[in-house]
Amino acid sequence: MSSASNTFRLWWKMPGSGPDEIWTLETDDKGETEFHFSPFIPSQGAPHLRIRGHKRRASSPQKGALNLQKSPTKTGVMQANHVEAVDAALAAIDRGELEKVVLSRSEFWTTSLGPEAVFESKCRMYPDAMVYLLAHPEAGVWLGASPELLLRRSGDQFETVSLAGTKSDVHAAWTEKEYREQEMVTDFITARLEAAGAMNVDQSSVQDRTYGSIKHLESQILFSSKADESAWLQELHPTPAVGGTPRGSALKFIADHEREEREYYTGFIGWSEAETSSFYVNLRCMACFSDGFRLFAGGGIVSGSDAVEEWEETRAKIETIRTTLNR
Repeated sequence: MSSASNTFRLWWKMPGSGPDEIWTLETDDKGETEFHFSPFIPSQGAPHLRIRGHKRRASSPQKGALNLQKSPTKTGVMQANHVEAVDAALAAIDRGELEKVVLSRSEFWTTSLGPEAVFESKCRMYPDAMVYLLAHPEAGVWLGASPELLLRRSGDQFETVSLAGTKSDVHAAWTEKEYREQEMVTDFITARLEAAGAMNVDQSSVQDRTYGSIKHLESQILFSSKADESAWLQELHPTPAVGGTPRGSALKFIADHEREEREYYTGFIGWSEAETSSFYVNLRCMACFSDGFRLFAGGGIVSGSDAVEEWEETRAKIETIRTTLNR
C-alpha cells in the first residue's frame, strides 16, 4: 500500500516540547540511538525497521523534501462491511471466544497539502503528542501524532499506560462499558508484567485524557526490571487497547475479519539509548501519497457495544486526524 523510493528520512517532536523542538536521526552504524518503527503484525510489506544513528536538532522539513508515490487505491471499508465485522465480534464475545477485540478501518482523503505542512501543523496542534514524519524505502511515508505511551525506560525504572475508552462528547459521563474496556487493558498489562517478573508494579487511578476533540480513560503503570526494553515490548505489544483479549484469539479474529492490512497503524515507534528509551503506539497516523493520505482508526468491541456507534467512533477519530487536511 505504501511503497516509496525515498531514502530514510525522519523528523519528530517529543510530547510536552514546543512545536519548533524538532529532532532528526543521522544514520550511523556506530550511533548512540537506535530507532524502531514496528508494524502491528510484521509482514513482507511492513517490516520492523531498526536504524542506528545520531540524534540531532533540526528544522521542520520543507515542502518537497520527500518523494511521494501515488496511492495504489483510494477506496476504504464501507460502513456495511465494518458493521458486519462488529456484529461478528459481538457474536464471538457472546460465545465466550473473546472478551474484547479492536476493529479498524481506513479512509483515503485527497488534499493538496503535503506531509511536510501537515507535520508542522500537528506539532502546533498537539503539544502532548509524539509527532513524527518518516520516509523509508521499505515502509513508505508515514506521519502520526500519538497520545499513547507504550513504554518508557530510565535505567531499571519503567513506565507504561493503559489507555482505552473513547468519547467525542467531552461533557458526557463515562459509561460502565467504557470503564470495563479500560479495565481490561489495565488487567492485561499488569498480569503480563507480573507473570514476566516485573517488580514493584504500581497502578495509578483512572484519569481522563483529552486529545483534540476526543477523550479517553488512562491509568499510569510503573514497574522496575533488570531486563531491557526489548523483552517488555514483546510482552506488552499489542495490548488489548489495539488488539484485544485473549490476545491470540483477538489477533486471529482481526486477521480473519479486517478487510485491510493495518501496516504500521497500531504498531509502535520509538528510540532506545544506553540508559533510556521511549516508545509510543502508532495511533492517529496516516500513510502519505502524492495524491492524498490514508487515515486509520479503530475501536474496541466488548459486550454491550453497538455496531453503528462503533462506526461513528471511527468517523470521529478520523475527523480528528483529518482536521489539518481538509483545506
